[in-house]
Formats: sequence, C-alpha cells, structure tokens
Amino acid sequence: MPYNPLERFGISVVTAAFSKRQDGNMSLSYGDTRNSLENRKRFLYPIGINYCNLVCAKQVHGKNVEYVRENNRGNGAFSYDSSVADTDGFLTDKKGVPIAILTADCLSVFIYDPKRPAVALLHAGWRSTEKNIAAEGVRILQEIFESVPQRLFVGFGPSIRSCCFEVADDFKSNFPYGIITRNGRNFMDIALINRQQLINCGVKEKNIFDPGFCTFSDNDDYFSFRKEADASGRMISVIMLK
Repeated sequence: MPYNPLERFGISVVTAAFSKRQDGNMSLSYGDTRNSLENRKRFLYPIGINYCNLVCAKQVHGKNVEYVRENNRGNGAFSYDSSVADTDGFLTDKKGVPIAILTADCLSVFIYDPKRPAVALLHAGWRSTEKNIAAEGVRILQEIFESVPQRLFVGFGPSIRSCCFEVADDFKSNFPYGIITRNGRNFMDIALINRQQLINCGVKEKNIFDPGFCTFSDNDDYFSFRKEADASGRMISVIMLK
C-alpha cells in the first residue's frame, strides 16, 4: 500500500502518497521513461486517482507556488511539455484535482488546511530550501485561502538526509541551521531546515511528520540523483482533496 505521510493525523478527506523505486520511474523526462505512464496509472489507480488528471510542474528549483483550478487537470499528465512551467509547488481547494511533484533526493512537503479545506505540495531541494519555499507555500495559503498556520498539518516525503548529503563550506553562510559538521566535513539536513522554516511561519511542531527515509542510503527503495546521476528515475508525490 502506498505510504501516506498525513495518515497519522487521521485525515480522511485527503488522498496523499509518494511512490518508491519498486513502483517504477514516474518521470516523463528523466531516466528510462518508456513505462512511466503505465507506472503512474498502476500506482495511482488503487488510491483513487485518475492519472489522466494529474497536474505536474516543470520544476526549476525556485520557490514559485501556483494555485491549481479544475481547468488545470491533465497539465503534465501525458507529456512534460504540457506541465505547468517554472513551478516548484502547487496548492488547491478543488476536489478531485491531484497535484504532483517528482523527486529523486529533494524533499516533498505535503500540507493540509482543514478549515478551507485546501492542500499544497512543495518541491524542496536545497536551492528551493535556500529560497524558503516552505514559507512561500504557507504565505500563499494565507493569502488565497486565509489559512491559519497553527492549524496546518504537514507531512514529508523521502529525501537525501544528513547522513549522506555532503555540501561545501559556503553552505554554512547560506543556512543558519541544518548544516552538520562531522570530522571536518559538512552535511545538510534538508528536512530539518524545512521543518524549522515551517515552525518559523507558525506551524505547530506536533503537526509536522517526518518519516525519515533517506533516498541515498535507502537506494534500493528510492531513486537518488546524487547516487545514480542521469540514470536516475523519479518518485512521484501526489495529494488530492476527495
């Protein structure tokens, strides 16, 4: 059964999940894409999502977060070219509109606002994390839906973790926290940084769930661009209001 990072909060009106390596490559532009559409269909059908309705992005490691409406259904479902351009996050209050991002080391951030209700999904690699895409997602939820940060629920997908993500010395000046030094080498904790950025926005720590999966060290279960380079496929993270 697909892993739902919001399940522990007892949320029944949202479908949320991320895929694993065993589910196949979900990208239409990276790795071996020959079976990607069939992989999407096979993964999404059991959780009640029509892969034809997927809304995907041309991710650019920025912090742009787009509001998705019914007429966006299918953008990126069958071709990369039809994906929403220059975007690393989505939010929507429309039922039956599945929003998705693709990752292979970057962190996926699932957000649920129970009051509207509304959902958001963010693609947080180190560049987007440096630009604080987590805060941008919360800001736009507040702006469009009048969301209250203290009421938001957040779940994380798999990502490369601080055990494996070695970075250069200059990262220390770019990130005030989340850079761990071991034996003179620096390692970045993307999940920890995004957690703190969300808390800084007012999200309650108890409302953030991090399953702790590492794409690099758990490479049998997850794709890792850092380990596999251009041969790497992508996992899909998806969320939809029922």
